[in-house]
Amino acid sequence: MIKLNTICHRSIPQRFSCHSSSQHYKFSTTPKNDSSRNRVPKALYRQILCWCRRNEGVPFNALPPLTLAPPQVNLMALRRLKEMRSFLDRNSKDLEGDQIRFRQNNHPAHYALYNKDIVVKDNLITFPEIRDTNELRSVIRSVYWLNNEQTIANIENANDVGASSSSADDDQKGQISLAFEAIKSCNQLSSNELDSRRKKRESAIEVRNRKEGVVPLFHVGQVIKKKAKWRGVIVGWTVDEAKASSGQLTKNRLTSLTTKQYEIREAKGDAASYEDSISSMEATVKYTILVDMNDSSLLHTSKSISLESQEDLVPVDEPCLRRISSNLINQYFSHFDPSEGGYFAPNKVLKYMYPLDRFSDNGNEGIEEVIDSSPRNAKAGLFLSPEQQDACKAISNGIHDIGHRLLSPLLKLNTQQQNDENGVASLASALLSNLQAILQENERGISTPSSPLDSAISSIKRLDQFYAKLIALQWSHDLHKKHNKNNNNNIHFKLGQTVKHKLFNFRGVVTAWDPKPYVDVSQWDGLQGVDNPNEKPFYHIRTDTNDCIREFGSPRPYRYVCQDNLEPYDLKHGRIELEMELDKEEWGWDKENGWFVPSEEIKFMHAEDVGNNEEAIVETIQKLKEIISDCFLSVQGRGTITGIFSLDDLFCLLKTAGRLEDAIVVQDMIKEVFKEFPDSLIRKKLDSGITELIEGKTKKALETFSDIVGTEPAYGEAWNKKATVHYMLGEREAAIEASNKALEADPRNFQALAGIGLVEMDALNDMRAITAFQKCLALNPWSVVSARLSICINRRDRSSSADDNVSKK
Repeated sequence: MIKLNTICHRSIPQRFSCHSSSQHYKFSTTPKNDSSRNRVPKALYRQILCWCRRNEGVPFNALPPLTLAPPQVNLMALRRLKEMRSFLDRNSKDLEGDQIRFRQNNHPAHYALYNKDIVVKDNLITFPEIRDTNELRSVIRSVYWLNNEQTIANIENANDVGASSSSADDDQKGQISLAFEAIKSCNQLSSNELDSRRKKRESAIEVRNRKEGVVPLFHVGQVIKKKAKWRGVIVGWTVDEAKASSGQLTKNRLTSLTTKQYEIREAKGDAASYEDSISSMEATVKYTILVDMNDSSLLHTSKSISLESQEDLVPVDEPCLRRISSNLINQYFSHFDPSEGGYFAPNKVLKYMYPLDRFSDNGNEGIEEVIDSSPRNAKAGLFLSPEQQDACKAISNGIHDIGHRLLSPLLKLNTQQQNDENGVASLASALLSNLQAILQENERGISTPSSPLDSAISSIKRLDQFYAKLIALQWSHDLHKKHNKNNNNNIHFKLGQTVKHKLFNFRGVVTAWDPKPYVDVSQWDGLQGVDNPNEKPFYHIRTDTNDCIREFGSPRPYRYVCQDNLEPYDLKHGRIELEMELDKEEWGWDKENGWFVPSEEIKFMHAEDVGNNEEAIVETIQKLKEIISDCFLSVQGRGTITGIFSLDDLFCLLKTAGRLEDAIVVQDMIKEVFKEFPDSLIRKKLDSGITELIEGKTKKALETFSDIVGTEPAYGEAWNKKATVHYMLGEREAAIEASNKALEADPRNFQALAGIGLVEMDALNDMRAITAFQKCLALNPWSVVSARLSICINRRDRSSSADDNVSKK
């Protein structure tokens, strides 16, 4: 049994002892006689702690991780801290929970001892990002303990060694310098952030408690609309009393030209006009608003943040219009809460500054920090119903099951392959490592019941990324292999080969190539002498930094170069200096031939020689895709796998998502499920049509989709893609007809509903467009069509108002 004796003296314990049969640690943290050597660091330490107490409760943006190394911290104390952490980690099972909590809270370096996120090595310590004054105080105490004179003396006595006076002086200089830097940073933080937030809080409380005068009608987190224009969410407000106060100053202000003061008086006849002017200069409330980026784009306002007067704003009454899209949302809000019609929950900074606003929870700690046994999602702060919890659990477990089904083919392939002699991982090893990481993360998420929504969304995201990688591998391999077959291998340069530009003389490394350029290059510099450059192979080149500075005046890490403008370059004539090193997991170095060696994955994607592994890799990727296809068909309800999650679960999750980025993850997964079809050839044909559409071959894509629905009229996603092409061609009736066919296959196809809304909106059939958009948003609340719905409602309201005016006349 391990005994840890801690004796506390006020807030700083005096001793920490670790007894075991093999070792004994004993540290005194408060010296009996405070020497002059320790006096300055201690005074600085107390000053920083005073700053923490003075700013207690004032939130600030997280400070970046902090790394300290000698002489900022004492080397011997750092090594002893590492030993103590190892000792406690090895023997933590022998300690009871209450004992651990007591000792954690009473040792001055408890934060450095017990925090698993802190990295301690022999010559440095790294603290994670600092999120509040409590964590900052813990960091300061830990550093002070490491540098305390008595701590160091006890270590020296235990080791029977002594520090030289010169090294001690050097250490103290480094530690005092660190303390001064900390004080300077704290004062800068106060002046830049904390003081203004404290003043804003005091001002907001005073305004909200007024019995009379101007009071804000809207609250932080509330979604509003600038009259008949864009929507936005409030991130702050202030009462603009400048006009009224300036009138008051004109009446009572005293001035002095010398040492004598004169009161500026009004003419008696002007008293009435003065009172009238005061009434006309009433204070107003100004709101800082994050503007919906889709509204801004459609209305061509180019606004992301706007400052607006209260009289120009109205609340958004329709709940389906209250989800706002903005790249700045996550800086101010933790999530969207659908209760009370819908609002954005302020983060801890906004809650502190506007404690009496409706959605600030009286300035208490943010919802996102609360973790208890109630059915809530820990990170997003959303309360989950039993139905939502079941959906999250079904998805997490289902995707975990899919991962295990994918494991067997990869393990089989991995036994057939090994890393090459240059140390680059095989494709099987890379995919297996990726899949195992997915399974580990899923297991961790499933075992954390406090965040079921986060776990489900993370599981979907990881599976989607793995599936996308398989598709990319197969598509790229087929594309490059087809090119090599049809063009007699007209690729002159291999992956990893060093080359030189014939015209601009910069050198570089080939990291990828395309059979044809992915953009129109006919007007590019350096291609005037090349015949039909849009039909020539192009190479992705990682360039030499010095060459680009010489030729272009600045570094150019990447260049996209036509094959006709390249020639081989032998590294014997001089090495290449890359601005960024190539990824060591993807590239090795062939000493014998003197060039970079790509991984098997990169070789496979470009249909380069991978030896006898090519056939096995192709078969394995196809097998993995078939497994995922069968799983997606089972999600639709027509696959061979039982007990997996359903489309109902995905739609439940889509409606539950409290952040746009989470909704996009679920939305993309639903789209992939919609695309799946039992006939793999038909499914592949759909992908070909989508590729044609992306490449701008609109009519060719229409032929492809028409062929599919002619053969398989129940394939809803093919109808949906056909509707998209009709809309792009301006064929309104055909687009609506195809969308309705997609809805017959599955009434939940929100893309088809959005398409109908777009067609009707363009035709100015606002009522029909509103109906279609509302149905779409009922299924996919974060859809971008909310901006178009808002415009249609504005047009409808203006039309109704005009009709009312005509009838009155």
